[in-house]
Amino acid sequence: MTAKLVKTEAVVEGRTEVRWTLVEEDDTPEFEDGAPTRPVGEPTPRISARARTTGSARYTVDVALPGLLEAVVLRSPHANARVTSLDLDAARAVPGVRCVLGPGEGPEHAGSPLTDAPAFAGAAIAVVAADTPDAAEAGVAALAPEYEVLGFVSTIDDGFEKQDFLEEPTEHVRGDPDAALSAAEVTVEASYAVPAQLHNSLEPHAAVADWREDGLTVWSSTQAIFDARSTIADAFGLEPDQVRIICEFMGGGFGSKFGVGPQGLLAAELSRRARRPVRLVNSRREENLAAGFRTPAKMDYTIGASRDGRLEAVEATAMIGMGTGGWPFPVLEPVKSVYACPNLRLMTAPVRMNLGPSAAFRAPGVMEGTFGFEQALDELAEKVGIDPIEIRRLNHTENDPESGKPYTSKGLLKAYERAAELAGWEGRDGLRGDGRVRRGMGVASQYWWGAGGPPAYAEVRIGKSARPTVTVGLQDLGTGTMTACAVIASERLGIPAGEITVHAGDTSRIGHGPASGGSMTLASIAPAVRMAAHSVRTDILGLAADMFEIAASDLTLEDGEIRSVDGTLREPVTEVTGKLGNAWISGSGSRGPNPDGMNVNTFGCQIAQIAVDTGTGAVTVERVVAVHDIGRVVNPMGARSQVMGGVLQAIGFALMEERVVDPTTGTVVNAGLEDYKVPTIADVPEVVCEFVGDPDPHLRMGVKGLGEPPIIPTAAAIGNALAHALGVRLREAPYTPRRVLEALGA
Repeated sequence: MTAKLVKTEAVVEGRTEVRWTLVEEDDTPEFEDGAPTRPVGEPTPRISARARTTGSARYTVDVALPGLLEAVVLRSPHANARVTSLDLDAARAVPGVRCVLGPGEGPEHAGSPLTDAPAFAGAAIAVVAADTPDAAEAGVAALAPEYEVLGFVSTIDDGFEKQDFLEEPTEHVRGDPDAALSAAEVTVEASYAVPAQLHNSLEPHAAVADWREDGLTVWSSTQAIFDARSTIADAFGLEPDQVRIICEFMGGGFGSKFGVGPQGLLAAELSRRARRPVRLVNSRREENLAAGFRTPAKMDYTIGASRDGRLEAVEATAMIGMGTGGWPFPVLEPVKSVYACPNLRLMTAPVRMNLGPSAAFRAPGVMEGTFGFEQALDELAEKVGIDPIEIRRLNHTENDPESGKPYTSKGLLKAYERAAELAGWEGRDGLRGDGRVRRGMGVASQYWWGAGGPPAYAEVRIGKSARPTVTVGLQDLGTGTMTACAVIASERLGIPAGEITVHAGDTSRIGHGPASGGSMTLASIAPAVRMAAHSVRTDILGLAADMFEIAASDLTLEDGEIRSVDGTLREPVTEVTGKLGNAWISGSGSRGPNPDGMNVNTFGCQIAQIAVDTGTGAVTVERVVAVHDIGRVVNPMGARSQVMGGVLQAIGFALMEERVVDPTTGTVVNAGLEDYKVPTIADVPEVVCEFVGDPDPHLRMGVKGLGEPPIIPTAAAIGNALAHALGVRLREAPYTPRRVLEALGA
């Protein structure tokens, strides 16, 4: 195959990245209309299910090496302070302590994660590595820190008043919004606020580092093993091939685990100095203080429209509580991109607060912005007397409103139609009732990116036993990506997915793979796996053609057999592979660029049905209808699982999750799971899940991403359902019983 360097653009959570990548010429045939694709498109259990459910799966926290040291971090108890005293020598003198790092100490070529000027409660000041966790805790206690406590900012309003921004506020203008708003026949003004949501991944942030003379190995709970490798290599002045990152299994990240994090950097430095492997694992409280959060935001909208509900202009502002780090998330993206509107003015202010660094959290920015704008749109629908779904259809656009580029595919109108049918939308007003318990139904649209793109590489090989292995340079967060890779290889090789081994989560195995985030993972790796598997298929059929004296074009692979098209030949694949001896057949694949001049996005519609007890204020989500266009669905079982998880996570955001900060100290008071409420199995509603739209005709395999879409419209749909049920609109999430009763005047 011919390889070439190509320049391509990738959109990652709203940020456009220009990349050069090496790709091979791909002669893999696309799926033909009506041709069988099995097992692609058929429900397939996860190939890692047994390991995960029996406890044999090894997560980063399970890695135990000879001579392993345990590390504990000293963290600031104050929102903003200066360390005035720290006894490093006393900590080093504690029995069992092997290494202590203080403020400013860390990798030679990178800024230290340790500071003597902590800007939030939970900031790392020092770290101790010892033979046992108890000895490490004793070492931390011996540090006996003293602080000068300084002033702090813990609310968006206070940060904005001080004009303290993480980055300069930005303005985006389209058309002439001032003139359009002045001329608008109907105007709606609406404000919404959303809280900080904490990730609470089942597996905490963790790293185990083993520094040897021939290189460094880091086991890391990371969503991006190759990004982690680059960070470590740069920080320590190493070549990338001197660093190996391993992530065998992972217990969730939701955006908080890109790269290697301070855990990896500190564990590596401790291991380098102590000449022993080191494990550093966040406690649950540390997770909720220092591992990031979904940014709180305050959003104001002024919408100008015609009397029939057509959008003429939108002016919107968003104040985002960024904390001490992160990047400004695209909270106003739904205003800019979901509907046809010729005139916009969008202002975004990323406010600095003393509450730690923010981090991406499943559809960062877009989920919060959808919560606000989709409810403001319902307010417009009510004012002009139009059905909420109809106003969305009315403002539908076939091209990207900003660039004018066409979409590679868009099934949003189909999603509206099917969701309304499944939810019984026409009868929604009959739900409401006038008793103590009232019901409502609300709708919201979903928009996201999810095109995927290069670089992404795969290798497939098969030996005499005809049990293929697929090697990919990605990490499976628990979303089933490895299973999808097995399914894709199975389609080309005719061997059941359960008999295919997938190797992932190790930078030493293959050139490069995508990060797991932004709904890009499967869309990136799927074409590479299919290309590699097709190469192996071609070689097998070529060998079979020689053996059976029949043209390769007259042969196929199905159900572990080599078959002739006319049915006269049926032989097990091992009839060919069994003669390989110690050799094997291998094939490689790469992901090519996305089409120029077109936008690749996913779309969808969700309808929520809720019940409200007006006596207690309790809100129950009874049913969510989720209809999405994500192109080709590789594994419907895994896809439905993604939808269920996204819906439940959004229910937590809408009804219960909220970081609470003590205004007198600036510290988080509900940093543990005993105080921070997350949804459980008892909160799972009936979820009706369907996918509409055809495989994307402009993408290899027609696959787009599904990670983010399910969470994006859920909370907005719940908010609209609540307003429908009560006739009163709540403007701040979460919808706790207190807020509901206050809205009702109870």
